[in-house]
Amino acid sequence: MQQSVHALWQGLKWLMATSAVCYIFLLFCVLFFHLTGAFYQSILSMLLFMGIYVVLGISFEHVEHVLMRVVRKCRSKKRSIVFYAISIHLLFIWGAVYLSDELVGGILLSTSEEILFALSLWLFHFLLDYATFSFEKEAQ
Repeated sequence: MQQSVHALWQGLKWLMATSAVCYIFLLFCVLFFHLTGAFYQSILSMLLFMGIYVVLGISFEHVEHVLMRVVRKCRSKKRSIVFYAISIHLLFIWGAVYLSDELVGGILLSTSEEILFALSLWLFHFLLDYATFSFEKEAQ
């Protein structure tokens, strides 16, 4: 009995955390669209845009990891590896934003807005990775 209550509690915590992340992402998207003056038809089109972006982003991430392994094997200087890593990551984020914009009819983003959106998401990814990175494990 206690294990099922624990599992229910863990599932509830996971659901609340996932809901919070989705809400923050929705808030970020709506705020970005409002500040840049980009057009979105309704919240439903924004949710569809976000869902397609997440699916494309997850699928592009596998290709991105393969490309990064190739870059690490071909390049020896750490600066060039970091430059290529940032460039590849930005390119795939922009690609996911571009395709999401094209697939959703109720969203209109200009190319500069897509690039600015991709830069904002890259900065968010970078800050999240930096905040969750364990420096103690790296030092050992």
